[in-house]
Amino acid sequence: MTPSKTSILAGLHAEGLHADELLAEAGVILTQGGEPTFIPENPLRPEWNLEALGEEKLDYAWRLCGELSRNLLPGSVLLRSNGKHYPGEPIPRWKLMILRAPGEDPLWRDHNLLLNGGNGTSVDVKRKMISPRKFLSSLAGELGISGVAIPVYEDLHAAMRHAAALGESPPLPRYSRTMNGFILPRWTSSERQKWRPLNRAKGWVLPLARDQESWKTDHWTPMSGGDLLLLPGSSSIGLRLPLSSLPPGSLASAITAEIRENALHLFLPPLPDGESFVRLLAAIEKTTVQLGSYPISLEGYPPPHEEGWDCISVIPDPGVIEVNLPPASDWKTFEKTLLALFEGAAKVGLRGSRLSPTGEVIPTGGGAHLVLGGPSLDQNPFLLKPCLLPSFLRFIQRHPSLSYLFSGRFVGPSSQAPRIDESCFEIPHALEISLRILESLPAPLNPALVDAILRNLLLDLHGNTHRSEVSVDKFFNPYMPNGRLGLVEFRSIEMSPDASSFLAIHALWRALAAVFVTSPFKEPLIDWKDQLHTTHLLPSFLMHDFEEVLGFLNKNGFNFRKEWFTPHFDYRFPVLATERLGDLEWILRRAAEPWPLLGEQPVPTGGLVRCVDSSTERLEILINSPGSFEITINGNTLPLKPLPGGGMAGGVRFRTILLPTCLHPTITPHTPLEIILFNASGEEMGAWDYHPMPVMTDGGKRFILPSQGKKGARNHPRKIKTAASQLGTLDLMADLSGDS
Repeated sequence: MTPSKTSILAGLHAEGLHADELLAEAGVILTQGGEPTFIPENPLRPEWNLEALGEEKLDYAWRLCGELSRNLLPGSVLLRSNGKHYPGEPIPRWKLMILRAPGEDPLWRDHNLLLNGGNGTSVDVKRKMISPRKFLSSLAGELGISGVAIPVYEDLHAAMRHAAALGESPPLPRYSRTMNGFILPRWTSSERQKWRPLNRAKGWVLPLARDQESWKTDHWTPMSGGDLLLLPGSSSIGLRLPLSSLPPGSLASAITAEIRENALHLFLPPLPDGESFVRLLAAIEKTTVQLGSYPISLEGYPPPHEEGWDCISVIPDPGVIEVNLPPASDWKTFEKTLLALFEGAAKVGLRGSRLSPTGEVIPTGGGAHLVLGGPSLDQNPFLLKPCLLPSFLRFIQRHPSLSYLFSGRFVGPSSQAPRIDESCFEIPHALEISLRILESLPAPLNPALVDAILRNLLLDLHGNTHRSEVSVDKFFNPYMPNGRLGLVEFRSIEMSPDASSFLAIHALWRALAAVFVTSPFKEPLIDWKDQLHTTHLLPSFLMHDFEEVLGFLNKNGFNFRKEWFTPHFDYRFPVLATERLGDLEWILRRAAEPWPLLGEQPVPTGGLVRCVDSSTERLEILINSPGSFEITINGNTLPLKPLPGGGMAGGVRFRTILLPTCLHPTITPHTPLEIILFNASGEEMGAWDYHPMPVMTDGGKRFILPSQGKKGARNHPRKIKTAASQLGTLDLMADLSGDS
């Protein structure tokens, strides 16, 4: 029986505190974070499926940030900043940041003065819209500088050239060889109406920087004279300042103000330290109050990373909202953050799971990677304890359940988190040598050496160092500006549907770290051969492996219960059907199935794509009853292997749909699967048909229906020998006899 979520949380709390005690005794501070992802109750819009950006997603992100700011980080401020800039996207994606400074003083006192996406703001009818020029001029006085706000304009010529490139006919001068000069076109009234707004100032800038204890400004004048023309684009003017057109020695940062979407938007410049950020925000809030301004929006650069600051960021990812949790150095802090996050997400209508087309509850699809590190490189446990990272790598490689039990449906060599023995065949041998080298080095380790030793081994089969089950891409990466953070990312973890399930995984990893810092795990890597993608893809055998993981922890002073992880087991490998014939019961579950990545192919819009062949499934049939039985699938004998705890289980791999692009395009779908159970005497006991999409019956939706064929006249004749069976799995894709 699965215990209640309250009981599970209480048990995890005790184990997390025990892990903290062991870490403290070892003199180690282990920080822990993660990247949970969420979707709304009704994820119908494109941004909840394939797209990364969308107005509805931004609105949900603002509301979630508001909840977290009020209930988890009181005294914080919300800042819209810039996230990652991906190839093919015109501007960087947005990133909402919840920032709180150290100490008791709030960063912003009256949140009704901030727009924050228009959520939770109570607007005083007496307030009015303040012009950008007036606001910046007043702010300059508040900062004690004599700077003057400077107008900035869109580049009219650049805008017209862009329109011409799109096939329009803007009134641009045209060169005539006959007249040996330019011909100025006559502007129509509609053209004047269209282009006249670009003659007005797009916004205003106040050059600004902080030098030790004082603010300083500058007067910007382009070297070519004339107006300050923004770089072409549609993003905030703070991202499009014409800094290259300024004379050498000019101040290269400014605060900007513009009216956009009927609100005043301020873009904050990069500042040298957190104190400058605090002072600038105080001056902005005071200016807002003095002018009686309508709520404003804050955008721009956050303060540099400093000890004592709290930050939670919410970013868009294809199909989901991703929350970057702040690193917590103890279990209580992490637990508090996580519980508040799930509570806030539920309050605004977000959840950690979605429904599949078959009606099953599945992960959001955005991942929930687990991140371990330290307060600083000097205090990083992976450097202070040279055996810690090798212990994790060895232990995970020897226990496939840690790779497949908490993952999503996309696993294997082509996934975003392949195991070290799923990338290149020679990796485990080379990694064993590298781990021995790391284990022999004295503490503290050189972080650059750790990166050099592991960088070319922890990767996927295409050489991507980020897409690895255990990634050191943010540990001490010399090729990334933010890659020297001392972080180790465990990526084979998908999103959990609730807080207790999420915390269970993190408590497990924290407990492993607590054991490894005092008792390094040095068992050699295993050559799993064919077992990895046969036996270890079946849930019953994975659960036995996971019981060994819990046994290892409990032998080292913990008290983890298997029942705490039953929700993960049922979530990852749901029961599709349970059938009973007298005293005999058999259970049909989903199993893990690696999907291959196919070759490059062009798309009509240009460029190349690589598709995933998701046309195959894998199921497990489990028989808990004693006795001798035989099961055939489409006439092929299912190889049943005895389970350590009793009973038998076997798997079947088959095709459910013929995709336009797939491996083996001549193999047609094998469904519905015909499942027949025979007793020891060879007599048929029962027959069923499995349908990949559930069928509506009087008793509800069902994957399994009694077979309509008569005994002795089944759709698939029983075969004497099944060449496609191996290591507990029947592979119908490998049966080319033509009648499967």
